Amino acid sequence: MLALTILALAAATQFTPPIVDLSRSRETRRSVSASANPVSPRDSALMHLERARVAEAAGDLSSAHTEYSKAMWLQRSAGVLPVDASYGAATVLVQLKRHLEAADVLDQLAADANLLGDAETEARVLLDVVAVKSQHHRRAAARQDTLRLRALLCDERLTGDTRRLVRARLS
Repeated sequence: MLALTILALAAATQFTPPIVDLSRSRETRRSVSASANPVSPRDSALMHLERARVAEAAGDLSSAHTEYSKAMWLQRSAGVLPVDASYGAATVLVQLKRHLEAADVLDQLAADANLLGDAETEARVLLDVVAVKSQHHRRAAARQDTLRLRALLCDERLTGDTRRLVRARLS
């Protein structure tokens, strides 16, 4: 069920993110599922996303996770918010029963969205993070994310749909 929620949210939040310099905030980053294999300068994030999707469809979750991680790294390096790659990696981690790592990947995506001022993506990601953390005994962390979600409800950048979704899930 959680994997379906993550996939649905990923589809709903697909967009062309702005190009900004995420490297300026390295001190606020956590290390999340770093790529074990080096990335070639000729590689593109889209190529790794496609490889990850093919591997995931074939049931090769380890390779899918590696490819999603490479895509996340490349997108962050380019200053792009890695929504699809992060949700792909989180979905694979959930399938591998590595729920806390999935929460960490989504936490990083929410932090990146916050840095970019993308309240819409941050709120939607935090909804999933709260669900994962609540189900896997990280209730104190889930409460902190819930407080952030409640603060985001006052943000004028949120759409009415997202505001309703947040209110419905928090009630």
